Amino acid sequence: MNVILKIYNYLTRHTKFVKFSIVITALLFICLIFNLKYSEDISDFLPLTDKQQEVMNIYQNISGAQGIYLLFGNFNNADSAVMAMRYFVKEIKSIDKDSICNDLQCEFDMSQIQDITNFVYDNIPYFLTNNDYKRIDSLLSQPNYVIECLEQNKERLMFPQSEFILSTIKRDPLSLFTPVLTSLQNASPNLPFEIYDGHIFTKDMSRSIVIINSVFGSSETDNNSKLLDIINTAITKMNNIYPDITVNIIGAPEIAVGNANRIKKDSIIAISLSVVLIVILVIFSIGSFKNVILIFVSVLWGWLLAVATMSLFNNDISLIVIGISSMIIGIAINYPLHLIVHSGHVRDVKSALKEILAPLIIGNITTVAAFLCLLPLKATALSDLGLFSATLLIGTIIFTVIFLPHLITINKKKDIDTNLLINKLTQLKVENNTVVVLIIVVLTIIFAFFSVKTEFDTNISNINYLTTQQKEDMHYFQTMLLGAKDDTKTVYVFSRGSNYNEALEENQAIMPIIDSLVANGVILKYNGVYPFLCSTNEQEERIMLWNKFIGKHANLFNNFVETAKDCGYSTNAFNEFIYTIKANYTTRDITHFKPLIEYLLNKNIITTNDGAHTGVYVVNSLVVENNLLTEVKACFNNIFDVQSINNALAKNLSDNFNYIGCACSIIVFLFLWFSFGKLELAIIAFIPMAISWIWILGIMAILGIKFNIVNVILATFIFGQGDDYTIFVVEGCQHEYTYRKPILASYKNSIIQSALIMFIGIGTLIVAKHPAMHSLAQVTIIGMASVVVMAFVIPPLLFNILTTKNKQQRTYPLTIKTMLFGSPKHPIAQVKARYLYKGREITNTVNKNLKLNANDILNNIDIPNKTNYTFYDNGYGETALLLALTNKDVKIVAYISDENKKQIAKFAAEGFVDNIQFI
Repeated sequence: MNVILKIYNYLTRHTKFVKFSIVITALLFICLIFNLKYSEDISDFLPLTDKQQEVMNIYQNISGAQGIYLLFGNFNNADSAVMAMRYFVKEIKSIDKDSICNDLQCEFDMSQIQDITNFVYDNIPYFLTNNDYKRIDSLLSQPNYVIECLEQNKERLMFPQSEFILSTIKRDPLSLFTPVLTSLQNASPNLPFEIYDGHIFTKDMSRSIVIINSVFGSSETDNNSKLLDIINTAITKMNNIYPDITVNIIGAPEIAVGNANRIKKDSIIAISLSVVLIVILVIFSIGSFKNVILIFVSVLWGWLLAVATMSLFNNDISLIVIGISSMIIGIAINYPLHLIVHSGHVRDVKSALKEILAPLIIGNITTVAAFLCLLPLKATALSDLGLFSATLLIGTIIFTVIFLPHLITINKKKDIDTNLLINKLTQLKVENNTVVVLIIVVLTIIFAFFSVKTEFDTNISNINYLTTQQKEDMHYFQTMLLGAKDDTKTVYVFSRGSNYNEALEENQAIMPIIDSLVANGVILKYNGVYPFLCSTNEQEERIMLWNKFIGKHANLFNNFVETAKDCGYSTNAFNEFIYTIKANYTTRDITHFKPLIEYLLNKNIITTNDGAHTGVYVVNSLVVENNLLTEVKACFNNIFDVQSINNALAKNLSDNFNYIGCACSIIVFLFLWFSFGKLELAIIAFIPMAISWIWILGIMAILGIKFNIVNVILATFIFGQGDDYTIFVVEGCQHEYTYRKPILASYKNSIIQSALIMFIGIGTLIVAKHPAMHSLAQVTIIGMASVVVMAFVIPPLLFNILTTKNKQQRTYPLTIKTMLFGSPKHPIAQVKARYLYKGREITNTVNKNLKLNANDILNNIDIPNKTNYTFYDNGYGETALLLALTNKDVKIVAYISDENKKQIAKFAAEGFVDNIQFI
């Protein structure tokens, strides 16, 4: 503290250096900020372990989160819908100059299906398993099977057939490989679509579908906003031609953009309202527009320091973290506000700084410590938020105690008393009102009962903003298109490897388990890559089986052309089939199977290269009944479902919340104990925060408000605000007890203004329509009301109990020791007790001086038959008190040069000893 006062004295003589330093440091911070990149992925806030993050990455890849689905309402006029979709696609292509809508699916590409079918026939040995060969051998062992198949095919060819059927007959005239094609269809997503004129319709033909996969994923809202602008422009032009066709858009990218736009609108409304109200409040409270500007400059300097510091530790920072800084500013603004408000009361900056320095520094350190508790958390963004918040608060307090005192303007001519209501509130001593105290006790008991029922909402969709139409479309999409059922769950079993071969080998190892569960009806539906993709070793085994099969039936295949001719076919009719039979097959690299992966299995094969989870994943989706879910999960090591992700997130949020609460509590309490130097004062300052938490949790439970990944962050902020307020009130109680000057009202004044700023700054979000922002306002209003009430009532109440009895000051203030063992009996302990709760600096000085002088005094210092004893006391009168107490017949006169010390000495002697005088 003394160092800061010395800096103040130095800078008082170098005011130009103050302004120069502010400008230079601000420019330096701005230069560092330019090196920082920004992200906006809200998943960075999810506190996931490495395993859970791995699962989350897999799910994001397989869930089609990048898909935008356009539902064309056709009112049962399919032809009109087809024409509208074609017009829409044409407009998209003409508008899309940057080619960001290339991945668009409107028509069902039959040629692509034919290409895939041809690919499978060309590579059939790689897809056949032991079971297939058993089936084929069984067929070929039937008498006249070949002749019967060829005759049946000839009869089928007499009637008009699709090109697809004709191609199938040419490539597989004996229907040996048809089940492989059937299983391939099962491996593809089985969406209930109808094809009409080559376009995709729902089963009931009420809606047609266009799918656009965003190249930007689901989280890049800026780029997706441009994509949606193109889509909406094309829809508008299409509606001009086809007004009866409606188009609804759903999908994660569209929802993310809608959320971003809603947040912007809500923010503009809330910020506009809060800025006007805060400026009016601060101007009327402070009475100086310059000082209002200085408050914002103080916080801005701290904010620049925080962002610059982040650039030194990270390459990028979440924009959401930057956005949340508005709430941190609500805490940071306390520091310059307290100094300016208190300077207005004292009318002297140096005196105000000296009086308020201790609570400012103590409050800052405890709040910074609370935010630093976020650093060890798994969530990257939460860790960044902890560092950013701590640095912002450190920067603001540095500016407040170093630079701000030399910039403040004080009106010394007259008091500005424009805040009559606030002044009246600060004069209230509600701690003396028995009814108020009793109400608080009863409410605390009630809220404590409900507090254990507070829940975490881990369903991120609940904090997303959805319009009524979006909710209806999402329900329609999930129930009708995706076939979602309440009695079944889809679970995902995955295998991993550093390359494709390793991942496929691991996948093959679990296939017997899956096949067994399918055979027993435990798994209702299976979707995966097996048997179409397999490891190199498995390929070698399948090629050996193929060669063995061909050798076993060599006579049949060698004579097949002649047999077909005898049935009336031309010599070249089945050339493609013969080529497949006689071709030479060797093991293939995964790239050979690219057509299958891209068209059918792209959701089952995932490659990652994000450092922490680099490699290849093979994913199988299993549909099981809810009552068999536990049984299925017990069969696999790497298995998850959406509910398990949410449960893990809930547990992590709960664990992190408990960790933050415990860590903050311990750190803050220990520092309060260290700062105040007395356990009793630390308890007095800490109890209001503990009770306010009980109130917050209890009220949230009663009102049905749940914690989520957004508002749980605010818990740390409210904790930080709460310790600032209680520290100021305890310091105010100590100051009034020590100097008997009415300073507590001034402290309460700045606390009320700070709380009002926080109320206004975040509380205005109560008008927001976005659920996450609305929940922030709810927690803010509940939390700030609780901490202010507790800070105003509990510390003065408990401090008065320790220091007064029957409205009179106690001879010896209560301590835990005296409550257990009674009042002090030894003269030194009695003198020390007269200086209890008067500040750590005073207590330390008293203890030090008594330690040096006590032996001489107690050993009867030489006072030869004098009725008066005069000496110089360089402390707070503690030596004089001990002399007077042990020499009651002698008049003790003590010289104390410092006026403040003399006043403290007088108050210590008052009502304790009569034979003493301070001059």
